[in-house]
Amino acid sequence: MRDNADDRERNRAGHEGGVVTRRIKIGPGLLPLSLVCFCAPLISAAEKGEYVDFKLHRKHDAKVNLSKVTLGVVAVLFVVVVAGFTLQWQTNNALWQSIENSQGPLVGRASTPVSSVESRSARASDKTDLARLREEVSELRARTAALARLSVRAAESSSPPLNLMPSSSWKNAGRSTPASAAETFFWATDSGNVEVLAGAITLDQAAREKAEAILARMPDSVRVTYDTPEKLVALLLARESDIRAMQVLGENTSGEEALVNLRMLKDDGKTKDEGLQFRRSSDGWRMNVTGKVVDKMGKKLTDQPKKDGKK
Repeated sequence: MRDNADDRERNRAGHEGGVVTRRIKIGPGLLPLSLVCFCAPLISAAEKGEYVDFKLHRKHDAKVNLSKVTLGVVAVLFVVVVAGFTLQWQTNNALWQSIENSQGPLVGRASTPVSSVESRSARASDKTDLARLREEVSELRARTAALARLSVRAAESSSPPLNLMPSSSWKNAGRSTPASAAETFFWATDSGNVEVLAGAITLDQAAREKAEAILARMPDSVRVTYDTPEKLVALLLARESDIRAMQVLGENTSGEEALVNLRMLKDDGKTKDEGLQFRRSSDGWRMNVTGKVVDKMGKKLTDQPKKDGKK
């Protein structure tokens, strides 16, 4: 009670002397309210240009200059603003934490666009590589075509000119050379001269065995006419003849063997190059007939011969 009377007396004296005096007692629990109550008189005194005298403790008084009071007000406002920002940050942080807990980490979702970008980049790289490979394939095809054209021109320039001898010009040229034996062979097949043709061929072991097996199935009349495997094969060769013109391109001889390269025109109008093997015998060169050739012709033996045998 005494303290309250002293306070009223001091306040009254302060008003009479032209100085506003406040006695302030601040407790920890009243800090926010005390700040408001403290700032209001200060602002009022600042507007009037007055001094402020306040008492923090019962035994201490202080007289504060207006500039210091203003600095104090600014400091208090700064503290309030910082506290507000701090509280807002904590609230926002708690909100984001709640969102992450309910929807999962944002990092995983943020990585999705990165993965998408990497995927698009990989696809773009693949397209670039594919385009480069296509260009390389096109270039290789062009080079291959150019090489093929060069090969054809080289073959055309290296091969002898076309100089086919028609069948009407063939003759019995003997068998002193592989080339002459080849002409005699084609003349005999075209004319159907089995006796000359039988003397122009030689049979390997497989061909002889197959020819003998075919003869064994023939009637006696056939075996009498074609009494040797060579004559039977000559008959079969005459039946299969389809060459209308031929040209000797060259011959290669090695000991008792020779290869004659021929260009032949067939009944169908097509020309083909082929090599025939010849073997030297006591009476000259003979064309070698294999078992595969005899087997192929023997399957067609039921057909009528293309030409009758002539001597």
